[in-house]
Amino acid sequence: MLDIIHLDATAQKQLIEQKEISAYELTEHYIKRIEKFNPKLNAVVHTMFDQALEQAKQYKPDATLFGGVPFLIKDLNNIKGLPTTSGSKLMDGFTAMEDDIFVKRYREAGLIFLGKTNTPEFGFLPTTEPDHLGPTKNPWALDRSSGGSSGGAAAAVASGMAPFAHGSDGGGSIRIPASACGLFGYKPSRGQVPFGLYMNNFGVNHALTKSVRDSAGLLDIIKGAGPGESYPSFAENTPLLSNIDKDPGRLKIAVDPDWRGRVSISEESRNAVNHAVRLLESLGHEVKYQPLPFEFEAFANHFITSWIAGGSLLIKHMAKWNETKPSKDKLEPISYHVFNLGSHLSASEYEEARVMLMRESQKIHTFHDQYDVLLTPVLNGLPSLLDSFSNGEDATKDMMYNFTDICSFTPIANVTGQPSMSVPLYWTAHGLPVGVQFTGRLGKDDLMFRLAAQLERAQSWASYY
Repeated sequence: MLDIIHLDATAQKQLIEQKEISAYELTEHYIKRIEKFNPKLNAVVHTMFDQALEQAKQYKPDATLFGGVPFLIKDLNNIKGLPTTSGSKLMDGFTAMEDDIFVKRYREAGLIFLGKTNTPEFGFLPTTEPDHLGPTKNPWALDRSSGGSSGGAAAAVASGMAPFAHGSDGGGSIRIPASACGLFGYKPSRGQVPFGLYMNNFGVNHALTKSVRDSAGLLDIIKGAGPGESYPSFAENTPLLSNIDKDPGRLKIAVDPDWRGRVSISEESRNAVNHAVRLLESLGHEVKYQPLPFEFEAFANHFITSWIAGGSLLIKHMAKWNETKPSKDKLEPISYHVFNLGSHLSASEYEEARVMLMRESQKIHTFHDQYDVLLTPVLNGLPSLLDSFSNGEDATKDMMYNFTDICSFTPIANVTGQPSMSVPLYWTAHGLPVGVQFTGRLGKDDLMFRLAAQLERAQSWASYY
């Protein structure tokens, strides 16, 4: 077996094309790694090894980007014939009858599914520690969180249990685990990809990868709105992968490391931002410390109101799909509280939150008329220690704490719909990754990927793997 652990998925596909390795051998390799490392990390919660080996056995080399390369799907989404537990006892016994739309696109592209990755209950928390399926540990520090809600995906890729993995992001759930585990995590613009079964304006599907080119290629595979979806699609744009090597030009980049001093960040997060500033300046970009003109406290309050409404509705729909009812014995305390709170929100309260978030979004989009990109931390500090998150019965208080003390920077782009990415440019003296976040103009995903590729060329993070 070739030493493939340090290669990205694109390079592994090239090995298949060159017949240096078969899809079957590659699949077998990753199955063995899951069997070896997953008992310690708990990143993969459902497996389909027999189906994967059979698919790999039948695979014939082709011109697809990633045909024959193993892949993992997050356990909030459906693979036909597999459980979808969403990290919850509420979904015990549920088996998906069909693939989600973007899962179909992955399948049609020839990716070989190995199984599904761990997630907090319904993806609600920025850490992956569901009571039902147990915590996922960070490969860089086993006592720390891998982030959430795509923490299982991030831990699997960072530990070499898969070359890349699907994730989803409704408040930072791709970017937070990417930062915690030292990966590239990209949240596409709203409208780039299908919403899936449960349409939520904040959420978007994509992936966690080791390289920028892997991320661009995967997004090319699934991009384009689903049938009947109401948001404009950017699918007519030139493929992202074929353009990542183009110079992004001299960009005007704003930096706001702490929302005008309204939130606290750790020394490590500030060092990561300062390091990124120096790198950007060395590449010729115009970098200016310029605060984002929005009302953080109001934004946080209205986001949480909207999030609780959506979370409650999600629990209601998931229970219906599994022919059961939400109850205290089937839900974690925070989820049960979200369900009850959301069920009693008035139309007026929800509409006020929606309108106020729209107004704040308009301010942010106007800001980006002057700046191409905004640079911030991803997380307020290092990945949290396991068992440090509150999962009590006051969802509003817990979510406000998460917003103000843990992940103050990621939810903004989910509300505005902007593209946003966590880039692994900084590691601490103790070897922990600390990502930095770049957020761009709505629909300018091509520019974001060109910037990411430029940063990767200037300071490759491949050596960490």
